[in-house]
Amino acid sequence: MSEPSWSVLNPHSFYSRARRIRVEAEYSFWHQLRPVADVESDEDWTTLTTLLHKDTGLSKVPLTRNFDALDTLDQLPRLKALIQETFLLDLHHVSIIDSAVKTAPAALLHDDFFWASLDEDLMTRFTPSRPQQLLPGRRAITDTVINTIRSVEELAAPARPSPWGDPAPPPEPAAGPAPCEDPAATMRALPPADDAAARVASLFTEPQPDGTICFTLTVDQATGTLISDVVAQAAHTRGTGQARAMADLLLEPATIQVNSLLYSAHDVDDAPVFHPTTGLLTEETAATLREMVTRTLDMDDAQQAETPAHDMPFRIRCCVIGRDWVCRWPGCNAKATHLDGDHRINHEDGGPTRADNMVMLCRHHHNRKTDVQATYLLDPVTGDVYWHFQDGTYAVDLATGPLAPRERRWVQTFAQRKAKAREYAHRKAVAERFDAYRAHHEEREHPPPF
Repeated sequence: MSEPSWSVLNPHSFYSRARRIRVEAEYSFWHQLRPVADVESDEDWTTLTTLLHKDTGLSKVPLTRNFDALDTLDQLPRLKALIQETFLLDLHHVSIIDSAVKTAPAALLHDDFFWASLDEDLMTRFTPSRPQQLLPGRRAITDTVINTIRSVEELAAPARPSPWGDPAPPPEPAAGPAPCEDPAATMRALPPADDAAARVASLFTEPQPDGTICFTLTVDQATGTLISDVVAQAAHTRGTGQARAMADLLLEPATIQVNSLLYSAHDVDDAPVFHPTTGLLTEETAATLREMVTRTLDMDDAQQAETPAHDMPFRIRCCVIGRDWVCRWPGCNAKATHLDGDHRINHEDGGPTRADNMVMLCRHHHNRKTDVQATYLLDPVTGDVYWHFQDGTYAVDLATGPLAPRERRWVQTFAQRKAKAREYAHRKAVAERFDAYRAHHEEREHPPPF
């Protein structure tokens, strides 16, 4: 039997060999460009990127993105060693990791437990379990990072007050004019706001040079999840894009029936809650949306359910969405909620409408499969899809939804990680209180000589 492997590392493929040469050269190039010392100020960074632009033609955006990605990779020693050995991930993949990491609370970014946990979870994600396994897509990578953040985010909770009271206030600044500072740099240096009101409601409009207007809306996760579901359903019902559907809903209010799907294990204490478009929910969002639940379905029963009809009934569709999470065509990350359900064995050929004979495909790739540009086999137990192409090659796509067997095991890991994070935070708090206690008594026993 063939050993587990990644399809992008196939030594017999001309394209895979060419890819490795490119990725290895890419890392070599960016390491040579990388600053040898930390850049302390925004002005120095502007100067550096200007000089690099002069000699390379690269703008500040890709320079910043790739240098940030390399900085994040330095915090992940196991993943870094894997890349140095195999060049499995290029800088684009590492920048996806970095972008997701930047959503973490600021306190986590200085916590060793978080980085060790993330390194472990990414190594699990990037360890193949099937021959010719497809590389995880953007959503699977992002979800891995977000799930790690959720599992340890209690470490970023506000610190407990010191038993010795608040520290002495800092001395008043000297009289005189305040130094002139760059307000943009100051704002960028600020940690994420903890004020709920600031996070829940903000709307920015910005006219664009082409005559359009860009709207940026920020809301809490629960509200955003519901808005996302309403807009997606409206777009699907009306056959329009989501932007047009949202504008129509604002200008011409209408009643839309929406099903918001929540997935959670019933046999695991402290089990996380997943949403098909938002992903892993925060505890606050999960609690808010749970209060709105009007119907509960057992997905174990749905997995065995069957209908003689061609179209999947609601509970079977929920089961397949929860297993697949995205379009199963190689490299497609379209979210599964409004995709087509495809019969592995065609319904007219006797294929059952049952979860173990169905996969979610976007309309475009459903048509490609119907045109027999590729065929697939579906493992009824694991949900793995084995794609067979016209040139005789194949690749394996693993299911990444919370109902996939591999992801179900991760739910156990999540609960254990949460408990471990609480224990770690408790030990850290005890150590800090002990240090404060010792410092306080040393000061009392050895008062200053004045």
